[in-house]
Amino acid sequence: MSKPIELNDVVSHTPFVFRRRIGWGDTDAARIVYTVRFFEFGMAAIEAWFREIWGMDWYAMHVERGEGSPFVHVEMDIAAPLVPGDLLDCTVRVEKLGTASLGFHVEGRRRDETLCFTARFVSVVVKMDPMRSAEIPADKRRLVQDYMAAAPVPATS
Repeated sequence: MSKPIELNDVVSHTPFVFRRRIGWGDTDAARIVYTVRFFEFGMAAIEAWFREIWGMDWYAMHVERGEGSPFVHVEMDIAAPLVPGDLLDCTVRVEKLGTASLGFHVEGRRRDETLCFTARFVSVVVKMDPMRSAEIPADKRRLVQDYMAAAPVPATS
């Protein structure tokens, strides 16, 4: 017996796909998703990736390890609107692994495969006190390298 899809759910690990249902609160007066919410959808998918692939979410990174991963660059193209009730699948891939940085490629599609947005997010791993960049730990680097090999960014992205 399969479980029902929740409001937010991981539906695939390779590539990593995070699903969310679009709600009324995500929309604006035009009854489509408010533009800034697309960034939030991408960030939520990346945080879910951290939880599932990296092994801890941002809160745990901060509280348990005194680390963070703030974004230093974001770019996005919005291709199609979303309305309440739509299911959005956000596929997260890592396109670049630096000494202290991660470059994410996120693609958001409706269930009918309509491309809604593509985005690139770059985050830097930091030690929080004082805030400064920190080398990605070897164990986490291996996890990311394995993920990159298993789920490469498509050539057309």
